[in-house]
Amino acid sequence: MNAETFFYYSCYEAGIWAAKRWPWLLFAPGYKNIMDTLRPFWEEWKVQYTIEEVDKQAVTLVEQWENEEREQRANALAEKAQELFPEATVTPLPDAIVPSVMIIHEAAEGSSDAVKALGGELRITWRLE
Repeated sequence: MNAETFFYYSCYEAGIWAAKRWPWLLFAPGYKNIMDTLRPFWEEWKVQYTIEEVDKQAVTLVEQWENEEREQRANALAEKAQELFPEATVTPLPDAIVPSVMIIHEAAEGSSDAVKALGGELRITWRLE
């Protein structure tokens, strides 16, 4: 939008405010003609403002949908991993670059103390084969 449109938009808004404050203006000669001349600028400004607001909301919705989709993929992958490795601890990682899961296997009972201290197998994957 340009400065001229904004100026005329502001004049139209001022005219509406003035008519509410001083109702006798509605009967003043030329008031209706001036407001009719300014109305297209007001409409253009309102339409442009509304379009910008809708664009902002659309961006927010797309981000929200992408996050939900990533969470759904990570949760589905976690369910599949839990079926494949029932004894392991499975944690979904939806915020990773690619939705993934972390699979933690505890160290076997017969392992040495050093292996138990380090823990068992740890796997982070986005593909279960």
